[in-house]
Amino acid sequence: MMLCYTSDLHGDAGLYAQLDALVRAERPELLILGGDLLGDGDRNDPRHSQVRFVDTELLPRIAAWRAAVPGLWVACLPGNHEWLCTYEALVARAAQGGYTVLSHERAWTYRGFRFLGLMYTPPTPHYGKDLERLDLPGDAPPAWGGVVWDPKRGTVVEVSAAEHFRQNPSLEQILAPAPPTADPWILVAHAPPYDTALDRLPGHPQPIGSRAVRAFIETRQPALALHGHVHESPQVSGRYFEIIGRTLCINPGQGHDRLHAVLLDLNRPSETLLHTVLA
Repeated sequence: MMLCYTSDLHGDAGLYAQLDALVRAERPELLILGGDLLGDGDRNDPRHSQVRFVDTELLPRIAAWRAAVPGLWVACLPGNHEWLCTYEALVARAAQGGYTVLSHERAWTYRGFRFLGLMYTPPTPHYGKDLERLDLPGDAPPAWGGVVWDPKRGTVVEVSAAEHFRQNPSLEQILAPAPPTADPWILVAHAPPYDTALDRLPGHPQPIGSRAVRAFIETRQPALALHGHVHESPQVSGRYFEIIGRTLCINPGQGHDRLHAVLLDLNRPSETLLHTVLA
């Protein structure tokens, strides 16, 4: 089964247009969008900016992809630049929208392959904190707080780092009860595994990936793990894939002008892996 995977489009019209062309040219059976699908939206009104993008831009594109490539299915998950209200909108519209929102709580099965998704990342300097969590339970909260969507009040509220991160489970705690998943299965996690070729920033000596995600991969050994979040990592490390045990882990990165995506046959991922930009 032919898979097309990309991440971190951030609502960029040029990157989406290139994805349109790629889908039509390569005609994959499954397209996965690995988080940070949208621009940040209005910090004070994400429901009428970022959620509006879902309705006016993303859903029509998904419909157009599926019309152009009969049999295509689309799966996605949010990333740390998406708001909680946007995640809720994606889930609410999925049944009618012709796509699946991946989850860590239950496996999604498609043509014999099983998928788990993880949308959360460790803390970042970005102001939106809805989908950020501490990596491990004992980690100290960062020095900066931010804002979250309050679904009860239907508005954005300020939160301190201590308040937000200590009242929510860590990535390790979120992943711990993930259901056993029969082979062959694929993990789609916006955060890349720690200390690999997939989590490097320019001018930053320390890896910034998730220890919890790496431990989960080491323990559970999916056939394939798809990531994003760190756009520049392939340019910094020189590689867009890493092997952890038996798992092929991929972060295609993302460019400003050229779409970074990968194509592969899920039955033979290592032998068929192609990147749209990188060798």
